[in-house]
Amino acid sequence: MSISPLDDRYYEELREYANSVSERAFVGYRVRVEVLYLDFLIDLLGRVGVVKPLSPRERELLLSLRLGDDDYVRFRELEGELGHDVKAIEYLVREKLAGIGLGRIAHLVHLGLTSEDVNNLALGVLVKVAVYKHLIPEVMRLLDLLMRLMREHASTPILGRTHGQPATPTTFGKEVAYHACRVCYWLRDLVSVKLQGKVSGATGSMASFSMISDGIDWVTELGNFVARLGFEPAVATTQILPPDSMTRLLTSIGLMAQALINLAQDMWMYNMLGYIHIRGRPIGSSTMPHKVNPVDLENAEGNLKLGSSILMEISRYVQISRLQRDLSDSTIKRNIGLGIGHVLLGVRRLTNVLSSVEVDVEAMGRDLDNHWEVLSEAVQVRLRALGVADAYEKALRLFRGSRMGRDDYLRVLEELGVRDELLAGLSPSKYVGYATEITLNCIKYCGEVMGLARSRVQDELDTLRRLGFID
Repeated sequence: MSISPLDDRYYEELREYANSVSERAFVGYRVRVEVLYLDFLIDLLGRVGVVKPLSPRERELLLSLRLGDDDYVRFRELEGELGHDVKAIEYLVREKLAGIGLGRIAHLVHLGLTSEDVNNLALGVLVKVAVYKHLIPEVMRLLDLLMRLMREHASTPILGRTHGQPATPTTFGKEVAYHACRVCYWLRDLVSVKLQGKVSGATGSMASFSMISDGIDWVTELGNFVARLGFEPAVATTQILPPDSMTRLLTSIGLMAQALINLAQDMWMYNMLGYIHIRGRPIGSSTMPHKVNPVDLENAEGNLKLGSSILMEISRYVQISRLQRDLSDSTIKRNIGLGIGHVLLGVRRLTNVLSSVEVDVEAMGRDLDNHWEVLSEAVQVRLRALGVADAYEKALRLFRGSRMGRDDYLRVLEELGVRDELLAGLSPSKYVGYATEITLNCIKYCGEVMGLARSRVQDELDTLRRLGFID
């Protein structure tokens, strides 16, 4: 009875991810934010003598609170009664406190907060879990496979194709490197984003906190609380957090997905040309028994397109909010997990393809040997370097529109009156320039970016575990 195919057709592939970004997970993150805020508040007010501090055992009990299955059912009941999800979470936490003998502090739950103080931090946690626990590790697995292809085929010559036509040769490793470096560019950008967070009250003025105690530097203390949760405290807010750090993160994911679409399409073309063979799931035609379709490549492309479109639209939309708050972005933000989920699925399908791909070096060589006309660039550049007048025009007259083999090429050199050992000894497979060196440079670059990404992933996951957001 699901609406989204991610919750039905693709659910088994995304089960763990779904547990991290579902509505239930989001409620759990909000419960945890309320618990951590309550611990912070009691500690702060206890230091200035406003409330009685918690004993070590009481604090241990407080911090042990998590959302269970029965709690989620109760939350839905409370939300139905109250008509407000965050208020329902507040009441649920109060009930849970009473259940573990901490009813004396229940009146302090959510004290001073507006709903968006809880929501922005919980949403930030959800996005971090989606990105650092699921998406980035999957992208790094994909990059590992791309780097393997780059190493193995840094010097494997293939026919270049510009505008779909035979062009200057390159190497398969260099063409893979192009895509890998694009993905690494966006991965580096992605892990450089520091999500912001805020606790600043109903209009961003922190007015409610002045009613709790005027002997506390609330601007500093609340900023420190946000920082301890792993976010950069926003300097100025309305009721909502400025959307810019979140939109930059989602935009980076969306644009990385676009780069991966380019990879999927090029691999599809190489498969069509016979340069590679995909040995994954043998899905064929319902009517043509001979066919084996590159379904994972096509599925990857479709999911990446959809995920990118969702995330880019969310990024654009949430940039605007009327005055101090309107709710038009609330339903929009609930689809962030959906957008990242489609990107994640697309990456996984690409990983499946690259883990089973076989490179047909012989097919690449045969294609090259059928197109000696692609050496026209080498000829006209070499002749110009040797001082031959009108070298381009002379080569144009003999090469344009032709399809040449080795003998045809040597005949053209003879007609041009060329007596040059470099051109005479050239062949399409040898005319790859510095493609190997470029590939090796890309491998180094990707290694550096992946090291940076691994470090950031580890730091973010350590913080999320320490705060009790993930196990």
